[in-house]
Order: sequence, then structure tokens, then C-alpha cells
Amino acid sequence: MSSINVWSRGAKPAFVRFLIFGIILQAVLLVLIYKNSKPSRCEFQGFFLDKIILFSDSLPNNQSITANISCDDLLNEWDPEVPVLLIDLDFLENLKNEDCRWDETKRVKIGVHVKDKDGSIIDTTRFGVVFYDSQDNKDFLEFNEDGKRIIPKRFETRRIGNFKVPANIQRFIEFYKRSKFVECLGLEMNRNKSEEAYQNGTTSANILARFQDELIDMEMYPLLNGGTLLGWYRECTVIPHTLDLDFSVFKENYKPEYAEKVLRGETDFILRRKFGRLEDSQEITVVSKEEVRPTIDLFVMYDYVEDGKLAYRYISGLSGEKILEFSNKRNPEFSDDGRKFRYTHLLLDPSCAAEMHGHLFWILCNPIEQLKHEYGPLWYLDHPTGKYYWNSSGKNVKSAGRFTWEEMQKYYLEYK
Repeated sequence: MSSINVWSRGAKPAFVRFLIFGIILQAVLLVLIYKNSKPSRCEFQGFFLDKIILFSDSLPNNQSITANISCDDLLNEWDPEVPVLLIDLDFLENLKNEDCRWDETKRVKIGVHVKDKDGSIIDTTRFGVVFYDSQDNKDFLEFNEDGKRIIPKRFETRRIGNFKVPANIQRFIEFYKRSKFVECLGLEMNRNKSEEAYQNGTTSANILARFQDELIDMEMYPLLNGGTLLGWYRECTVIPHTLDLDFSVFKENYKPEYAEKVLRGETDFILRRKFGRLEDSQEITVVSKEEVRPTIDLFVMYDYVEDGKLAYRYISGLSGEKILEFSNKRNPEFSDDGRKFRYTHLLLDPSCAAEMHGHLFWILCNPIEQLKHEYGPLWYLDHPTGKYYWNSSGKNVKSAGRFTWEEMQKYYLEYK
């Protein structure tokens, strides 16, 4: 029996052509498959995918983590059906560092305006929804979270799909960290009608808010202090017979160059005086260019450490009302002049927010404790300004030594 030889001379060219065609076809198919599988967004360890999810037994609770892809691309992937404000502090921290690996088991917190509350269709497995409102007569947004949170409107956003993302992420984080709302008491005060009122609540709150805006622009986040804190908590306004307004700002947050900007006329305020040393006792006083009063005192808040532990916080006061200079000797006769004082503050959480006449101000989260510490158990009673002495009436005043005559020339500065 003879066999058929497939490698006969006539069969060889046809088979070779078929073989070559098959190889070319396979190569074309591989190229097409590669191109179709190649993503437009990320590359991770040599594997190309539209979105990469890594599952690792080393992660707790079987977390799934997105790869370190473009943050903007990831937000575009998650794009919700309605405009939302990105308020998730953890995600914003990642976004600030341009590292948007994210635990897919965690919901991303977003703010949805109340006008979209009924008509919105949002994936609640992906997002944690917080509704917020923005009223025209208030300078802050109100969030329905933890009872209530408020943050200043003073921030810009950029759009990524339907996401509104804070342009200055760190500022927004600072706002939201201080957003827990505390209500004032609104007590009725039976004051002597003949007592002179130096301040109007609405006007003073407007001035103080403008000053606060300038501090925010310098990345400072001041707290209501002293009599201004008392007036807000007790009466929801300023105390009318007081002569000034009080702010404090933590030393690590204070920017001394702000006072230099004021001196150069680059702000809406005028510098009246600057007291004390930056390292332990600074205070500045400003007044609005538009209104002649009230003055605003900005105190720097310091930590007092004892035996290696934080014992209390304090702001400073400096007496300089009776400095005398003998013509040639420059030898002052001191009474109280040059004496330094410390006003102690309890170690209370300073990360809450309040409303006064439509403006947001930051406060201690438990203000009543500081007010009792500062004004005593009868803090809720009115104490006429004319009978209140700044360096002795407070319950939290401590003597802190004295500046020399030479030091007073350097640390007691008044400006015309």
C-alpha cells in the first residue's frame, strides 16, 4: 500500500502560504487584543487595566485598595448624578498628596445641597451623603452632620465632573476640623438703661468678621476670647458697654508678618499697638479703617509646660500706662509699668464653631468651663465695664514678672 506524501512538490507552496497567513493573522489579533486592553488611565506592575483593584490577605477586613492612579481620573470614574461637594477629609488628604489609593470598602463623604435632596440618585454604597444649605444672609455653609456643622464660604472649588473639589485643600480641612456647631444661650440681661453702649452687635460682628477674613487669608484661625466669648455665649451678641473685641490665635498658627502688612497699609485695618515678645507674650491691637471703633485685640495663645507636661494655655497682658522718662537719665519711675500678666486658659477642645449675627466664628467646644474659670461662678451676671479692671478683676490672672525700661522701648509699641 502506498501512502500519500503531503510534502509533495505541488502541495508545499499552498501549505506554506496557509501557514504564513495563519501566523500573520495571529499577530494581528494579538495586536488588536493588546490595544483594546490597554487603559487610558493607569499602569500598575506591568498589568494594564481600566481600573485595578488589589486584594491582599495582609490588609485587615479584606480591604480592597485602588491603585495609585490619577486622582482626577478616579473621581471621573466615580462621577455622581448631581453636583456634590467633596468633604471627605481622608480622601482630601490623599488628593492633596496626589496619592488616591482608596479602601473600596469605605464610602466617600460628599455634601449634597438640600435643593437636590429629593431629585438626586446617588450610589449610597459608594458615597456617604451629608446634606448642606447655603443661605444668602450668612457667610457659612450648614451641614446636617453630627447635629450641625458650619464652615465659612470663604473657599474656592474646581470641577471634576460633578465633583466640586476645594482648590485650597488644607484650608478646607482646617475649616471642617473646626466645624462642630455650638449654640449660644441668648440670656436676657437686665442692664441699667442709663449705661452707655459703645458697641452695636451687628456692626461689631461685621467688623470682626472682616478682620477674621484677613487672618484666614494668612492661614490663621482665631478664637473668640475674653469678653467677646462671654458676650456671644451669654447673649448671642457682643456686650454693648465693652470697649473692644477679643480674638486669640495659637502660637504655632500665628503669622507675625500680618502686623507688618497692616503697618504697610496693605489691609483694611490700622495697627494701633503691638505688645510683648513673639516667643511668649505678643498682642496686637487693630481698628478698622472704615469705623473708628471698636478696637480689636489679637492675643497670641501660648502653652505653659510644667514638669514636662502641658499645664495650661495662656495669653498675655502688659501694663505701660505710666512710663516716665527723666530727660537725660532715661531712668523711669515704675509703678505698674512694665508688669506682665498671664491669663490662664483651660485645656479645652478649641475646634468648634458658632454663629453671631450671620457670621461664623470659632470657639472652644465647651465655653462655659472657660467662662467659669475666667469670671467665676456668677459669670452669667452682667459686670459693668467701668468696674472691671483688666489686670485684676479676672479670676484667671497671674503676675508674670516685669520688662525692664530698655525692654519696654522694644516691646511696648504704639502707633498713631
